[in-house]
Amino acid sequence: MSSYQTLLSISVEHSYNLDGICNCLSFLPTQKTQSLLLNAGLLCKQTTDGIQIIYDKASMEALELYVQDQQEPLSFDFKVYSQDPDFRGYTEPGIAVTDSVLYFDNRAVSGSGKQNLSVAKNVSDKDFKKMDTLELMDVISPKDRLLTPEFVVRIFASNNKGQLLKQWLEPEPTVYSIRFDSRQRYWKYYLLGKLVSKNKTNNAFYVVDPDKQFEFESTGEELLSDQRVAYTFRSKKQIPFNDYYPFRFQLKHKGQGDEVVVINRLPVASVKQIGTDKIADHATVVAEIYINS
Repeated sequence: MSSYQTLLSISVEHSYNLDGICNCLSFLPTQKTQSLLLNAGLLCKQTTDGIQIIYDKASMEALELYVQDQQEPLSFDFKVYSQDPDFRGYTEPGIAVTDSVLYFDNRAVSGSGKQNLSVAKNVSDKDFKKMDTLELMDVISPKDRLLTPEFVVRIFASNNKGQLLKQWLEPEPTVYSIRFDSRQRYWKYYLLGKLVSKNKTNNAFYVVDPDKQFEFESTGEELLSDQRVAYTFRSKKQIPFNDYYPFRFQLKHKGQGDEVVVINRLPVASVKQIGTDKIADHATVVAEIYINS
């Protein structure tokens, strides 16, 4: 009777998600890896946060032969794509170097348990690699240069410390971890509509955070492309994108001796609504939020 157990796992975390799990990725094995999985009696199972490679204890000998092959070192190679079209909009790092892709492999780490694959604790610009490098030569196709994967990951069965097969299994299966940070932007509110037309100045309006985590400042009036005038307010520091925001911002109005909450919960930023603003004499990308009162 077959006895299947986990050989190794790849887990992807993301601070954008409330639970910290990146659950929008598809791991596509290369043709070479598909053949390897089949011939070595391995199974590749998609999980909520990545994949598991599962082996049959009864077929361990076949896997060991592949690991010992000096002519063609064993590696599990995957191109990873996101099912969320906004993934790159809320994920750091930002713009890639031309003809490059985020690349991760395990040759700098060893042992069982949880192992981080990125150069730093979280994914950064240091993890980009040119597509024409030796590590990617057999992985990236001409089509991939047009439709670039979110990242490529290669798990080698040997590194400069020797074979990893036993280390994968003892004392527990190895989990290779990749951690992404959420992108941060300044938030800029545009107040439009009746409130603007009834008030001759925006000095009476202000945006507040009741929890006092973030501060906003008035950035004056702005003439939009459709010739409407908006009162604008911008956060004093950048705020990370999230799939759920635990805070709420309010629009208040200061009259003669009193303060009134005009909007109790302002809409939050979206990665789909991005613009630029001049901050400290530099053109800066901001998240734009429009309020039609």
